[in-house]
Amino acid sequence: MCTDNELREKIKHLYIRRLQSDIPGMVNKTILTKEFDLTIEQQKVYNKLWQEYLDAQDEDKAIESENYRQLVEGGIVRQYLAKEMTKHTIEEVDEIIEYGEKVIVFCTYKDEMEIFKKYYGNKCVIHNGEMTTKQKDKSVNEFMNNPKVMVFIGQIISASVGLTLTIANKLIFNSYSWVAADNLQAQDRIYRITQTRDVTCQYNLFTDSISQDMFEKVMRKELIMNETIKSENEK
Repeated sequence: MCTDNELREKIKHLYIRRLQSDIPGMVNKTILTKEFDLTIEQQKVYNKLWQEYLDAQDEDKAIESENYRQLVEGGIVRQYLAKEMTKHTIEEVDEIIEYGEKVIVFCTYKDEMEIFKKYYGNKCVIHNGEMTTKQKDKSVNEFMNNPKVMVFIGQIISASVGLTLTIANKLIFNSYSWVAADNLQAQDRIYRITQTRDVTCQYNLFTDSISQDMFEKVMRKELIMNETIKSENEK
């Protein structure tokens, strides 16, 4: 297996990379994490789900259902944490829109998106993979041009590529992807050449949970990618 340095040497002649930081006029981007503690009751539920997840790892049998697959892959644990995080994210979003600023919330699961949609009603739009292209375009247009629409609720895979949402300069991950590139693409919906204000991207995490543990691993993946693929000036 190649080390990072060896891999970088092997591929350096195959690509030209232009970083956003190399583009004149790009604003600053700040990445934040905000950590929350589970309540006693939440911790009990989490511990139960976590034990079921660990037990599923030890079972030697074929995956028989979608629920079982989700259990084996940790999806049920992640989905629970995402739903429990919505309360904290809503508090953060309320504070932002109270000052008349728009904000983007990225989610992984449908259930968490529905919670935000129910809470914000006509003040928000959603963007997920079940929508048609026309519906998705309408959500983007409403967020960018309707002063009454303050919150964009995007599912990471659906809304992380190809959209310009620079009417906002604040973005919150209620939950995040375990693929580093997905999160980076999501951040770039507000971190674009047409953005005129410094941007802030915040990850909300639960302490002492898979939420916090995997975030550190995902950030490590991003670091490895950045170290492996150097900019043209660094070759």
